[in-house]
Amino acid sequence: MLRHAVDSSPHYRDTIGALVARGAPLAEFPTLTKRALMENFDRIVTDARLRRRQVERHLDGDNPASLLLDEYRVMATGGTTGERGITAFDGAAWLAAIANMVRFQKIVGIDETTRSMAVFASSPVHISYRIGAELRAIRPAAPGLNVLMPTETITQALNIYQPEVISTYPSFVRILAEEQQAGRLRIKPRLIRTSAETLTQDVRELAAATWQATVANSYVCTEAGPMGHECLYADGLHLAEDAFVFEVVDADHRPVRNGTEGAKLLVTTLTNRTLPLLRYEISDVVTMATEPCPCGLPVWRIASIAGRREEMLRFAKRGGGTVDVHAHRLRSPLTSAEGVRQFQFAPLPDGLEIKVSFFRGVDVEAISRKIELTVRVALEAVHAQPSRILVKEVDAIERSGSGAKERLVVVASAQHPAEK
Repeated sequence: MLRHAVDSSPHYRDTIGALVARGAPLAEFPTLTKRALMENFDRIVTDARLRRRQVERHLDGDNPASLLLDEYRVMATGGTTGERGITAFDGAAWLAAIANMVRFQKIVGIDETTRSMAVFASSPVHISYRIGAELRAIRPAAPGLNVLMPTETITQALNIYQPEVISTYPSFVRILAEEQQAGRLRIKPRLIRTSAETLTQDVRELAAATWQATVANSYVCTEAGPMGHECLYADGLHLAEDAFVFEVVDADHRPVRNGTEGAKLLVTTLTNRTLPLLRYEISDVVTMATEPCPCGLPVWRIASIAGRREEMLRFAKRGGGTVDVHAHRLRSPLTSAEGVRQFQFAPLPDGLEIKVSFFRGVDVEAISRKIELTVRVALEAVHAQPSRILVKEVDAIERSGSGAKERLVVVASAQHPAEK
C-alpha cells in the first residue's frame, strides 16, 4: 500500500517517497489529520478525476447515494468532532468494508437468517445509513428506520418486526428502553449492537435490565470503514488487523504500551487503493488489551475507548493552574440521577454548563441541585475547581451532523455569570 500510494498519489509521492525508498519503519512516517486530508484531498486520491469540490457537490445533490463517476461511493463525516471530512470508496474497497461488517456480525451469531435491523442515520451521506442499506438487501423484510423518525413510528415498526438483534447508537438504546419500560415497545432482542458514540457501562446494564440482552459494540470510521467489533464476551473490540494497521500513540505520536491509555489512534488502511489513509489520526482515547480474549479469536483488541479528545474539558485546578478532565468521567452523576432523560456538557470560561432533558413529572429543581453537587464531588476528586456549574433544563438534546449523533460536549449557550 505504501508503494502504491507513492506511485499513484502526488501528495504521498512528495511526503513519503524517500521514506518508502529506504524502507523506513512506519513509525517514521508523518501522520495525516482530517484537516490535512480535506486540504490535500485532490492530491491524495489516486484517481485524478476525483476532486474534493466534486465530491462535496455530489453529497449535496439530489441523490448522494448514487455512484460518483459510476464507480465511487462517497460519504461525509463530522457530527461528533464538528470538523467535516469526506471519503471515497472504490468498488473493491466498499466490498471489503461490507465483508468486514458481515464477518464481525458472524462472531456474534448474526447471519442472513437473523431477524436483525438497524436504527441509525437518516441521510445516505453517512456511512451507517449506507451499511444498513447493504445489510437490509440480504434481509428484505427488515424495516428501514432512522433515529430522526417519530418514536411512535419506530416503536410500531419494531413491534411488528420483532427483531432478535437491533443495531443503533448507545444514546438511542436509552430511548428504546424508555419505550419498553412504558409498555409501548414490546420486543425481546437477545443482542443490541452499538456504534458511532461512546458505549458506557450504564447502557450495557440498562439493556440487560430491560431485555436481558447482551450489548456488543462495533467500531466504524467513516473515512476507513468498519474496523472492529466485540464478541459475545463483550470485553473489548476485536480489530480487523488484516485490513488495517493500528497504532495507539501519545500526544507526541510516541507508541504507548498495551494497557496504557493513548492520546489518539493512528489507522493505516490496506484495502482502499483510491483513498489510501496512512497513519490517519482518529481522536479516540484508546487503551489496548493486555491479554487474549477468552473467545479465541486471533486478532488483538481495544480494551476500552474513553471518548474523543474533543470531549476533554479544562477547569481551574486547586492550588493553581488548570486540569483537563474527560467528559466521560462526569457521566456517572448524570446516568445515576433519577429523572434524567438526556444530557450534554458545555464548557464555560469559569466552569461548566450541563444541559439536561428530564422526564415528565419529576422535581427538576431538586434533581438539578443533586446533579450540581455530585458533579462537583467528581471534579474535586481530580483537583478541579470550577467557579460555577450551571444545570440548564432543555426540552431535548438535538442530534447533529449527517450521522444524527448525540454530541456529549458542545459550545455553551450560557454567557453571563448571573444566569440561573
